[in-house]
Amino acid sequence: MSCNFIFCIHNHQPVGNFDHIFKWAFDDCYNKMLGIFMEYPDFRFSIHHSGPLLEWIESNSPGYLNSLKVMAESGQAEIIGGGFYEPIFSVINEKDIKSQIFLMQNFCKNNFGLYPKGFWTAERVWDPEIPNLVSGFDLEYTILDDIHFRYAGIDEKNLYGYFVTERLDKKLIVFPIDKFLRYSIPFKLPEDTINYFKQTCDLLGSGAFVYGDDGEKFGLWPHTYKWVFEERWLRNFIESVLKEDWIKLVHPSEYIVSHKPRGRVYLTQGSYFELSEWALPPDTALKLININNEIKSWHRENDFYPFIKGGVWNNFLIKYPESNAINKRTILLSNEIAEFEVSTGIKCTEEKTELYRSECNCAYWHGLFGGIYLNHLRHALYEHLLKSEGLFLKRKNENSITVNQEDFWNEGSEQILIRKTDQSVIIVPGFGGTVSEFGIYDKAFNIFNTLRRKPETYHETLKNLNDDYYNNDEQVASIHDRITVKEKNLKNYLIFDQSRRYSFKDIFFKRIPAPEDLMFSRNELYDCGSLDYDYQMEKKDDEISISLSRTLNVWNNELTISKTFKIAGNATGIKAEYNITGADNIFGVEFNINLLSPHDENRYFEIPGMDKNNSFLDIPGFHDNITYFALTDEYEKFKIKFSCSPEAKLLHYPVYTVSQSDSGFEKNYQGSCLILLFDLTKKNESLAVELMIDTL
Repeated sequence: MSCNFIFCIHNHQPVGNFDHIFKWAFDDCYNKMLGIFMEYPDFRFSIHHSGPLLEWIESNSPGYLNSLKVMAESGQAEIIGGGFYEPIFSVINEKDIKSQIFLMQNFCKNNFGLYPKGFWTAERVWDPEIPNLVSGFDLEYTILDDIHFRYAGIDEKNLYGYFVTERLDKKLIVFPIDKFLRYSIPFKLPEDTINYFKQTCDLLGSGAFVYGDDGEKFGLWPHTYKWVFEERWLRNFIESVLKEDWIKLVHPSEYIVSHKPRGRVYLTQGSYFELSEWALPPDTALKLININNEIKSWHRENDFYPFIKGGVWNNFLIKYPESNAINKRTILLSNEIAEFEVSTGIKCTEEKTELYRSECNCAYWHGLFGGIYLNHLRHALYEHLLKSEGLFLKRKNENSITVNQEDFWNEGSEQILIRKTDQSVIIVPGFGGTVSEFGIYDKAFNIFNTLRRKPETYHETLKNLNDDYYNNDEQVASIHDRITVKEKNLKNYLIFDQSRRYSFKDIFFKRIPAPEDLMFSRNELYDCGSLDYDYQMEKKDDEISISLSRTLNVWNNELTISKTFKIAGNATGIKAEYNITGADNIFGVEFNINLLSPHDENRYFEIPGMDKNNSFLDIPGFHDNITYFALTDEYEKFKIKFSCSPEAKLLHYPVYTVSQSDSGFEKNYQGSCLILLFDLTKKNESLAVELMIDTL
């Protein structure tokens, strides 16, 4: 009996994560784990670090990189590469994929003295084009979850080795990650893993067992620090493996040299099973969960593995239009930069580095971790995108106002991207004639970066819990198996929006609403945010005018709404002129602003008559006779100014979503909703409204 064991760790922190999170993760996980590995030089392992983490380590603790270099030179560690800023290969340009791999290969060569032979595929999201996309870098292999191979019809007994796949003439070796090991390490006792090796090898005679998963399981996941380090799980595991002379610790590249492939395989696009569930619409995902649970109750999972498959990662771009909007902006800018470099011969190195940072996958999707629901991670994508675009416009010496009028979101209707030296604006006629993006280049800040409140599959679990449910269980377990609620009465915030949370959204009310009524969806309203507006565009001198209109039947009353956005090359901001005829109700213009912090004395409202103690962005409020107000961000040193004529009533409230994270169900601040209200119930003639939003 012989057993080859490939032990692979993937360490990653996303672009935009807080510095104290990087430090905590490094101190309590990555550095501590590597230190223990160093004490056992016979424990051989493979390891991947993402680029954002490598950059942080290089700046804050370069000795770690030196230690890893020594371990690589001694043969204890095998360095695994990948796309530097951890992009999903299936949704970025081929040039960007190759550039991201090039960055990682060069970093590893400069810091570890070698070019990696293997690469980590972000979130193990496979695409059949990958063998072709990674060609030219002498990369031999990647590792993927065994579910990929089961979908291809590979029998259970053949999963203990590696396969060859290809795209046309480009070959790549793929290793299956063992699902049992992924769920048992480090949550079960070491002897459970040893016994699994024995039982499997008794049946098969020999095999290669591949473990490949997140390093954060070793100290960062709930209660794992105590279990892994204080209670010595990691040391016990290493010692248990090393004392078994029939277990041979090998690197993937070594195993390839000494063993033949199990065969050839063609894999469909996909990832690990849980992600395929998360990528589906909530109702469909719930059906998949129920079917899978039924199959588990029959103890026939292996029989059904090849036939039970959820969605692919790209579905997140449908599930979260906000994600698709950022992704398509990166593709658009990537193409523009590439065309400029070809036509001029000028290299845009700094612009491309910032662009690649905006392609980091974490805030584009959501599953078990906060992902797109974490506004600071979503902000970071826009931050680096706007930095890249601002630098690019300066390099082009683009001083005039430009318009890109096409369906670059690929949603079936046009978007209008207006750019000038200081700002970017996206107007969306097909969704209520709203504005989805207002980017400030010198601050690298999209102030309209908010997220719609929408149902998630796991909300059904929360709904079925008692209002005061709180799980304080400190038993170590996989976060896939934990149900934790981080605050009581959280399900009161399971409120879902009728339309996307864009700005300059038109809404009608039967009566003046209270902020809390809108916050908890207790008020009847007519939301225009999903309606298709007719529009015309005019460019005169250095000003763009977009005129939009729509005839509506609002509660059996026909009315016409028209609005014109004006963006001038010599002035910052967006000017909107409204004209409404035939209305006899309350008209509101909604804005959704995200300054990241809900309760921070350095980010606040400035509203005439408002007490400073009530100026926090998470406090609902109502104000009469408003012609001017502002939001201030003292960190970024800018002010967002609003002015309107005639005077209006203003209400505002915080927008919270409820999401799932590694530590449980939690409430996430997505921004503040502000609505200017105009009473049309006593008007016999048309109402003209002028709004101005500007920044200082």
